[in-house]
Amino acid sequence: MRASTVWQALMLPPWRLWASRWPWAALVYVLTSALLSLALVPVLLLTLIALPLWAILVGALDRTRLRLLGVAKLSSGHVRVPHGERRHWLGIRLTERATWRETSSMIGGLAFGAAALVAVFTQAITAIVLVVLPFQARVREIDVSVFADIRMRLGPDDWWLPLLLLPVFLALAAYVNAGLAAAQGAFARWLLAPRTREIDARVAQLTRSRAAIVAAHASERRRIERDLHDGVQQELVGIAARLGILEIELAAGDVDAARGALTRAQDQTDRALGALRETVRGIHPAVLTDHGLAAALDELPGRAALPVRIEGVRIPRLRPDAEAAAYFFVAEAVTNAAKHTTADRVIVRGDAVDDGWIVSVADNGHGGADPERGTGLRGIIERAEALDAAVHVRSPAGGPTEISLHLPGRLRQQGEGASDADTARR
Repeated sequence: MRASTVWQALMLPPWRLWASRWPWAALVYVLTSALLSLALVPVLLLTLIALPLWAILVGALDRTRLRLLGVAKLSSGHVRVPHGERRHWLGIRLTERATWRETSSMIGGLAFGAAALVAVFTQAITAIVLVVLPFQARVREIDVSVFADIRMRLGPDDWWLPLLLLPVFLALAAYVNAGLAAAQGAFARWLLAPRTREIDARVAQLTRSRAAIVAAHASERRRIERDLHDGVQQELVGIAARLGILEIELAAGDVDAARGALTRAQDQTDRALGALRETVRGIHPAVLTDHGLAAALDELPGRAALPVRIEGVRIPRLRPDAEAAAYFFVAEAVTNAAKHTTADRVIVRGDAVDDGWIVSVADNGHGGADPERGTGLRGIIERAEALDAAVHVRSPAGGPTEISLHLPGRLRQQGEGASDADTARR
């Protein structure tokens, strides 16, 4: 059997281990461990606060050095930091388990490095002594202390004895180096290899992130579609109505009335452009953000294509998404009444109920509104469902039509001390 790692080489018969490349590979690994420890100890003492950063660098080096022992290069346990998040690189690395495993590996590697330093130094001194002694013994007799009180005298007649010990020493050194390298390699591989559960968790996190991005993209697209349909479209319908009035006034020859209709159409166009900019920027109408739903609805009659009466909208400040949903609910309902019915007036009401608030829009048109046949009502319902709110449509043939939005009480904005009366329309 041919050994592919140092661990397998240790299982071979001695003569096969000595004839392989593994003693030399182990020697290089042990020697680099010793040199790395010598270099790291003073650096770490001076920059102790940067210990995790040094551990990341040494961990990458150790994963490469393990290839000397026959281990395929280990992949990093760190997550890849996107280019746009490089400013958060340090924070991400300090919260990863892989960083602290690399720190443990580096600290353990210093202990192995100290052992490697002792082993390499001892082997070097012993090899030098075994080579130098015969040359000295050929010239004169020398007395050598072998161990404790054991001494050996060498002279011109037996100078060659140390050379017989050299192969034995090299054979033993091969096993010492291979064993030390195998022990440190196993320790480093255990700490530096990415954990299966971490890989699984990372895959799950990436899957969730991708799903969240897709969902957020789809939600944002639907929001823009609804805002364009519910907000900008209302203004455009109003412009069309103003231009129709202008055409009638021109036909009648009333220049002053035509000039007034033109001015109102221009104003309506400016408001449509403003609504479009707000939609693209993803923000609510300024008055809605600053003063709440009641104040925003107060401005609605001035932009509507038919008369709108606001009756006591007594609703407190809600969450921004809830206020936007209620505002565009009213705007879409008014627009639908102007486009699809014979109504000549619309009434908007808002009040508290036991478990929340009700906003309703009623017109005196011909009725017959059906959510299944129009995208406008479906958009209203989708926006409401996103908040766990409910839309109810009552529109018998012949009219009238009343559409109501039920907002749950939990949608009230937190931290608002104002009462319903404080935020109610006066």
